[in-house]
Amino acid sequence: MKKLFSILTLILIMFTVTVNAQEKPLTFILTTVDDKNLTVSETKDGLNFHEFKGKAVLLTLFGHRCPPCLKEIPEFIELTNEHKDELEIVAIEAQLYPKESVKEFVAKHKMNYNVIAGYDHNDFVSYIANRAGYTSGIPLPLLIAINKNGEVESVQAGLMGKSSLEQLIKDLND
Repeated sequence: MKKLFSILTLILIMFTVTVNAQEKPLTFILTTVDDKNLTVSETKDGLNFHEFKGKAVLLTLFGHRCPPCLKEIPEFIELTNEHKDELEIVAIEAQLYPKESVKEFVAKHKMNYNVIAGYDHNDFVSYIANRAGYTSGIPLPLLIAINKNGEVESVQAGLMGKSSLEQLIKDLND
């Protein structure tokens, strides 16, 4: 009887630990190439960027040698300048170049938004790919549009034009 009681107690403890672990959201600390930390927690409907409360976030995965990715950089620079109070752009280099290479790339292209070396945060890149439904390879660029409440409103593979991005930013802030 004692043995049965011990086994049942152990099962109850394991169940409680499992349930509690499932309730705790995943949290990632991402470090930009200029050494700024961004804390990101998963939510049921999106991602909470703790440093950007009340702002829309365009999270993009890009590559060094991806022509559409290179084409969107000047547009993101303009959007960052035009929407300083209502928008943050977080770009993750998803071809896994080391931080120093990404830092040089950022300087060369005069990127004025948050850029993260995916090499240092491959767990987050994989998490985003899986959550977006890409289990084998990520199409680049990949844009995840998060409204000011932290809810993902759209996931877009491929290049979006500036006018579409402007409308998206407006929608994310409504």
